[in-house]
Amino acid sequence: MARQFRIQRLLSETAGNNLLDIPHLGFLRHVEPTGIKDWFKQRWGLEPDGVVLPVAHPEGLLFKVEGVEEPISPYGRVSDALKDFQELVHLFAQQGLNIYLLLNPTLEFVRAAPLHIVDIVGDSSHALCICNPTSRALIGAILGTAVDIALEATNDTPGKLAGVGLDIVDIFPMGARKEKLELTCFCASCEQWFEDHAPGLLRRFKSFPNPWNLVLQDSGTGIRFIEDIPPDSTPDHILELSRQKGFDKVFGDRADNLLYLREQANVLLRYMQVRHEQVANALSEIFSEALHNLEQPIARFLVMEGAEYGWTSGVFLKEFDRIPLPGLEAGDGIPCDEIWFDPAASDLMLTNMPFRSYMWGRARYYIDEFLRAVNSVSNPLKRIATGVALFSEAAAKALVRRRLQQCVARAMTGSTILLSLPPLRSPHTQSQRIGFVGTLLTQDLGEKFIEEIQIAEGLSESSEAEEKGVSELLDLLMKSLRNSSSDGSRSEDDD
Repeated sequence: MARQFRIQRLLSETAGNNLLDIPHLGFLRHVEPTGIKDWFKQRWGLEPDGVVLPVAHPEGLLFKVEGVEEPISPYGRVSDALKDFQELVHLFAQQGLNIYLLLNPTLEFVRAAPLHIVDIVGDSSHALCICNPTSRALIGAILGTAVDIALEATNDTPGKLAGVGLDIVDIFPMGARKEKLELTCFCASCEQWFEDHAPGLLRRFKSFPNPWNLVLQDSGTGIRFIEDIPPDSTPDHILELSRQKGFDKVFGDRADNLLYLREQANVLLRYMQVRHEQVANALSEIFSEALHNLEQPIARFLVMEGAEYGWTSGVFLKEFDRIPLPGLEAGDGIPCDEIWFDPAASDLMLTNMPFRSYMWGRARYYIDEFLRAVNSVSNPLKRIATGVALFSEAAAKALVRRRLQQCVARAMTGSTILLSLPPLRSPHTQSQRIGFVGTLLTQDLGEKFIEEIQIAEGLSESSEAEEKGVSELLDLLMKSLRNSSSDGSRSEDDD
């Protein structure tokens, strides 16, 4: 008889309720949906309890939404046997898998410019601002339609609709030019919110240097940032962090003026708190719209990076780690019932809010970036409007493969890594972790996905582009994408 070691017991104790995130339905053309449990077990040593399905892709919706005239993704039909989203939900639920629906609310395929995010200098991006009331209504309708489809599909199955969520990892992308920071969003709705809750505050950020420069810095290829800023931070704490990183040097002669810098830090903290309140309010309204008048409550979840303060999500994670006050519909400023985040992002362990460890570096950030890159070369409008239009089909695929490599390098896979996760929720621990989320994406799967995509026709087949190295091509791709959207840069260096 084989002996049992303590490691086996420890692994069994870290399991919990675990899910498989399927970021793009195109991946299911290369992994049989009926074999999804085995695929998960081969990588984690146990079967999943549910699957996470996207509600939309970067290129469009996965089903029709009444009153919404937006493109439908060609991947809405997974295969000849699965003709639509409802049949896919039903197939997974028949296997006893609970269904979780996830939406990235930026909806970059929506071309309504008045709804798009705007940076501090007035440049807009092809991404919705969730703080615009019309955007919230649109997002709520899409998410709510997905809920209705899933409820009907799981009416007579062992698996049920168990949760709906929003990927808020990168809803406020950041950019920089020559050390001047260009954060988002400052559309009319956002500016009105700030003026109502902190009159005159935004004017403090329209100069250089400004309070952001205490914790954000232009690196030349992205933005370096300080994110270990809890909601109870003091101005002196901000200054300490800024000086440790050398960010304060941008203030020149005033870098030694403590009174001036403390006042800048105080303004910064006020900005962060007002932004947090704005985002929490917007998220609550979206979920309320999507879930109103349902007979049974459905869990609401958020996907976040896991930092103390998310500069591209606009929220303090610990502010959601509270026990909601009874009788308040929005949970006393808490817009969700559970949170999923990268366990390696920080040493945070939530003690009131249920959470799952999302087993990917920066959670959905690099996954979303890979899918955006795919869309940029396969979508005719994006292909023709960016510098990628000059690249041949082979060069375009090389760019996307490089993005895939950067993405999968952040994957956390294997049963052994589960031992490093916070303990599961129990009477014997303060941790509220209820499980983990694995992701249906590998290098091999990504390569198969890239091979089948149709590269949109560019302006020319550029021999100049062919002569460039892959790294240089990737840099050109990301710069062209940034220039076509927000004229800014990503929220940190790619590598």
